[in-house]
Amino acid sequence: MSTLAAPERNEEAQRHEPPLTAEGLLRRRARQRPEALALADPPNTEALKLGRSRSYSYGEADAAVDALASFFIEIGLEPGDKIAVQLPNLVLQPLTLLAAWRAGLTVAVLPMLWRGYEIGKVCEAIEPKALVGVSAFAGARPAEELCRVAAPHLFVRFVLGFGQDLPDGVASLDEAILPRPGTRPLQAPPRKWPALTTFTARAGAPLIPVHRSEDELLAQGAMTVLALSLDSRDVILNPYPLTGPAGFGLALAPWLISGAVLTQHQPFDYAVFVQQLLANGATVTALPYPVLEELAKDRVLEERRCALRRVGAVWTTFEHTLPLSLGTGALLFDFYPLGDLASIVLRRETRSVHSPLPLGPVKIGEDGDGAVFVETRLRKEDSDARSGEVLLRGPVVPQGARRGPLLPDSEGFVATGLRAEIKEDGVAKSLRLIRDAELLHHGGFAIAASELDGLYQAFPGFLDAACFALSDPLLGDRIFAAVSPKPGEAVSLDALIAFLEGRRVAPYKFPDKLLVVRQIPRDAQGRILRDEILKQV
Repeated sequence: MSTLAAPERNEEAQRHEPPLTAEGLLRRRARQRPEALALADPPNTEALKLGRSRSYSYGEADAAVDALASFFIEIGLEPGDKIAVQLPNLVLQPLTLLAAWRAGLTVAVLPMLWRGYEIGKVCEAIEPKALVGVSAFAGARPAEELCRVAAPHLFVRFVLGFGQDLPDGVASLDEAILPRPGTRPLQAPPRKWPALTTFTARAGAPLIPVHRSEDELLAQGAMTVLALSLDSRDVILNPYPLTGPAGFGLALAPWLISGAVLTQHQPFDYAVFVQQLLANGATVTALPYPVLEELAKDRVLEERRCALRRVGAVWTTFEHTLPLSLGTGALLFDFYPLGDLASIVLRRETRSVHSPLPLGPVKIGEDGDGAVFVETRLRKEDSDARSGEVLLRGPVVPQGARRGPLLPDSEGFVATGLRAEIKEDGVAKSLRLIRDAELLHHGGFAIAASELDGLYQAFPGFLDAACFALSDPLLGDRIFAAVSPKPGEAVSLDALIAFLEGRRVAPYKFPDKLLVVRQIPRDAQGRILRDEILKQV
């Protein structure tokens, strides 16, 4: 992992260097370039009810991390304790993660779209000591939601928040993150527990914790830095929240390793993104393919003010698109987040055609002769099959599972939950991802179809219900509900959505439309036949 190493120095100097951890890298950058810009907010934070936009130099960021870590320690959080953090994609998000790590805590990161239903299940799964959020966001009151979740869970000792008008009982972090005179730099305790917990789903399993070490996070960042040749001159414009592989692999870890500027964007707003792209001098970004198509149509990347030198396409699970010419001299790359576990970063060989997903070791380096960060394998149902489940192993792949579907096999491979078929072009084998009706992928979230079935079936006006999906180039899967209403009951999508809102379910789990059927088709074992539902559409 030579990418993470500091320049050669004498042994005495090296003994006083901060460790090669995430928060240790921040401290190194703060000592090397304290005045250099490190972090910047989007310009629309006030419109989102998130207060003024902020920016931090590396020295200011390190001091803020020390101050917030000291606060965590002062209120009684101890090394190894878990906290759950639900913050928008602002500079406060990486600062809070780094402060928690400097205090020796494990952070469970929660998407902003999650509501009480999902957050409550997380609390039951990991029993966090504290919940961290914001007072207001885009018309919602997230801190109030955290208070409601905390009330029945006695293991939650603190609810903490940023922003004005926090609910009673929520401790403000706005003052806690401000450096205090006389505060000595903190040294993080040795870590014997995961740094980060994210969450995914598998068929039949709606919520699965994914435990990551700092080494795995930094390996993911090193893969990106090496693949794209990033350095301290770069400005990374990041539209992906730090709750999954895209945010870690494109933003958090590459920022710390390269010493670049990290500019956050939340939520995705095309006009604001273009404004940031041009005004902030962004040199690196990545977006879903359909958004890149819009940038190409609008000729944004041909603007004289556009400084991009690295442009990536982030591929959701089942996109099959026409070639795209972006009209820019920037290096193009493809980014594959796989099963919420890890990501693969590939430079394009042909500018208008995306790189195929490799089968086997993925090497990053000159002429393909470099470090292997990840290896793919297909677990086939039988030896003659051309399709199966995608498996991953390598330094970037989380190995923290003790049981369940994420437990590594005897060779260290972890199942992604994604299905693929083998493609051959005469030179090398690659993988083409294919649909699994029991595991949906919607807007970056993996959703077990069985979870949606249960939510829709609980509506009092239905005898039975089931979800099904249709492909969408931007969202991945568009969600629908097939319903069999009770006799005499009126069918209303609005009534179902109101029911789900009352249960405080995340809005991305709401169906777009209802399909009324006489009965939900099932096999002899009672399993839903989703293909039979699709035939009725």
